[in-house]
Amino acid sequence: MHIVSRVARKAAALSALVAGIALLPAAAQSTFDVTVQAAACASCHGTDGRSPGSIPSIAGRPEAVLLGQLKAFKSDSPPANTTIMNRLVKGFSDEELTALAQHFSNIPAQAPSAQEGQKK
Repeated sequence: MHIVSRVARKAAALSALVAGIALLPAAAQSTFDVTVQAAACASCHGTDGRSPGSIPSIAGRPEAVLLGQLKAFKSDSPPANTTIMNRLVKGFSDEELTALAQHFSNIPAQAPSAQEGQKK
């Protein structure tokens, strides 16, 4: 009987914990950190989305344009001559793509100059 009451108490505690988690706002349950995902973009698109080479820069581009491109890459018929983007974005949810587009659209296309950094 003693074992049964301990099991019942543990089950009730677990039930209360699960119910409490269900009441948390969705944002509190999310573990997506856009800056972590965006850092992976740096290997091709440059630090903060400012490409030093032939791959397009994405920093400062309009959010709607970036999101449209990401969704096109994720679609079943990505744009012609897509190198790797169609494979990279397949694992992202639409919410994550939106967050990435918003993140890069909020970064200035040009890095602040050294003088601007000293003025602050």
